[in-house]
Amino acid sequence: MRVKCINNSNLYITENKIYTVYEGEFIQTSGGKKFTLLKIEDDYGSIIPYEAQFFSVVSNNIENYVISKIEEEKYKLTHKYISYKGFWSMLYEEMGTSLDDFWAAKKDIYKKEMSIEEMKGILAGVNDDEKDFILELLIENKDNHFIDEVIQICRKKLHENKITESNDLLFKYLNEFQDDRVNDFFIEYLTDNYDVNEEINKIVSSYFN
Repeated sequence: MRVKCINNSNLYITENKIYTVYEGEFIQTSGGKKFTLLKIEDDYGSIIPYEAQFFSVVSNNIENYVISKIEEEKYKLTHKYISYKGFWSMLYEEMGTSLDDFWAAKKDIYKKEMSIEEMKGILAGVNDDEKDFILELLIENKDNHFIDEVIQICRKKLHENKITESNDLLFKYLNEFQDDRVNDFFIEYLTDNYDVNEEINKIVSSYFN
């Protein structure tokens, strides 16, 4: 389930930005579910509840969510990977498997509901944590829809001398695909930038072995 912010009176959410819902509370009415609270990951990476009035639903896919009753006509909707008792307190304390379970839930929602254009927007954006998350997801799924975008990002970083170990996911993604575009870019990299980064050199060299 994903929602768009329609009111930016809160400093930690952005108007017209889409957010992922991990848990929500709603009242069941004759007209359907009326959400009162939505637990999202906000602009600062905090996963906390916000009043539902700040959002409109843009994707209502809840097939992997669990619904539980709180009280008469009031219910809670939680992604199934994180629906067990005590999850949130465990996550905030980084206990048990809670962090892995959260990432699994996030991956599941992104795979089902995030468009290619949204992912491209994240890759071109400034949130490095989200970029890395998307790249890890694309590598895991061997999704080749983003080769041109990733090559463009790599070229820009090389031009600006911003290639570091933290960028190796970009090259690891490209390394997944036997593709003429990747082949040509990696030859270009080895020709012009071989002394830039040892770890990335290894990734690129392994492509041809």
